[in-house]
Amino acid sequence: MEQHVGKAWGTLKYRDAAGKEATAMLNKPVFRIGRLADNDLQIDDPYVSRLHVELRFDGVQATLVDRSSTGATYVNDQRVSEAQLRSGDRLALGRKLAGTEIVFEYADQGAKPAEAAEPHQVMSVIDHSQTRYLNTSLIRATQLTNAATVNRLKALYEITSAILALTNREELAEKLLTLLFDVLPAERGVILLADPKDNTLRQQAARLRSGDAAQVSPSQTIVRRVYEGNVAELCLDARNDARFAGQQSIIFQSIRSVMCAPISSASRIWGVCYLDNLTTRKTFEDEELEFLMAVSRQAGLALENIYLLEEQKITFQSFVTTLAASIDARDDLTAGHSARVARYSRSIAKYMNLPEAERRRIYYAGLLHDYGKIGTREAILCKPGKLTPEEYAHMRDHAKNTYDILSKIHFTRDMQDLPLVAAGHHENLDGSGYPFGLKGDEIPLGARIIAVADFFDALTHKRHYREPMPIEEVLELIDESTGTKFDPQVVAALKQFVQQEFIPNQRKRAEAEARRAQAQVPQAALIDGDTTMPVMPPETVMSPETVSMDPVTL
Repeated sequence: MEQHVGKAWGTLKYRDAAGKEATAMLNKPVFRIGRLADNDLQIDDPYVSRLHVELRFDGVQATLVDRSSTGATYVNDQRVSEAQLRSGDRLALGRKLAGTEIVFEYADQGAKPAEAAEPHQVMSVIDHSQTRYLNTSLIRATQLTNAATVNRLKALYEITSAILALTNREELAEKLLTLLFDVLPAERGVILLADPKDNTLRQQAARLRSGDAAQVSPSQTIVRRVYEGNVAELCLDARNDARFAGQQSIIFQSIRSVMCAPISSASRIWGVCYLDNLTTRKTFEDEELEFLMAVSRQAGLALENIYLLEEQKITFQSFVTTLAASIDARDDLTAGHSARVARYSRSIAKYMNLPEAERRRIYYAGLLHDYGKIGTREAILCKPGKLTPEEYAHMRDHAKNTYDILSKIHFTRDMQDLPLVAAGHHENLDGSGYPFGLKGDEIPLGARIIAVADFFDALTHKRHYREPMPIEEVLELIDESTGTKFDPQVVAALKQFVQQEFIPNQRKRAEAEARRAQAQVPQAALIDGDTTMPVMPPETVMSPETVSMDPVTL
């Protein structure tokens, strides 16, 4: 039977099949979502059932009802069969983390159910200034010093030292839970971090002292209040606390004791740390809440450091790539050379089993290896014929120019040798190279790698004075100079890269180009009686100047 369509009472925001943001208006008393086209909202995802859920609205409250889907339904990362909805709730259909995610909003905020009453119950609420572990004046003022406090101060120092050494969010979340479980009597724990794009809290790590961590799902009510208020909360008995009496996540999980603290710094709230117990064997105490607040605050500082380091890396990368692009822009024929040399160098370093930090340095040095050509006269840089001795001497100056220019830039400690690595790609093992005449191990390993990558790319791509050479001939020339010009270990790694990545990627690109060409060009036909046979285009030739290979990402 056709439903009555009236004024929209809510909206659903999601991404369509093309990945674009879309909004669906909820204007029926029962709004159906599923994989089939006859639903009010069709989600083309194999994990979504034909009729997955219904959203039912009674004029005041919206309720989500799972229609016995095979892929499950989640509200704010918690699996549900039926749930009353609030504005901002995240609905995931099919899979908890990778499934189609939809954000629900009431059209009329006045229709949003009122908050539960908050009578005074057994509850502690503090901010970061009210914990003895951060505000040590509280210890002196109230004589709170005891063996437990001293031990926890030591534990706080150890935890802080451990998490400040970490460099990514995922690792920090896992480590934080492990360290907290060593000190606090929690049965379950969850770390939720705000997504940098939309500040939505997403579960980053979960821990169950005994059992499957996938079963851990925090109380969304407590989490939301802690995150929005930037305060820590302790509920000694959530089942008997009227403040949480109407909340489904508390009732379904029978949470006995809860502690939750914001992971924050002076600049922002990064997430929430949530611990709870399901038994009465041990309930949390005020001092434990203070300790959790202190640890969460230190975690917030660590996350801010990680964020600043990531921003610094992004800024540095954009700076370096812009410098490299400014050189490539001088000559259309060699555009992309710096980026290719950087990628090839990074791949060679990978096959030499060099650490990731070293590969990163070599990549950036490869991007900037020709930056000194900014001082090379354009008539020489783009000359179609052979250079005169004077012109060749001028061209050679680019290596020294690279070193002089880059040496004026203040690089971080891990990048301080970048000027020499970038400038040393014309040094030879026997000492006959330039700009400094270094030989053997005097030449930085990164420079030896870039030298091979630069030679390989230069000869396999077209130049003003010659056509590209076949890969086999280029490798033969490299072999002839191995031991005098090129490092044998680097050459061996280059050959691994060429065989395992470069040639296969060339072949794939050539096949893709052949398919595109066949689709775009009208085909002639050979007609023999009643049979029509399309004439296939000539075999596509794999040539390096038409194939851009990028198997390694930064």
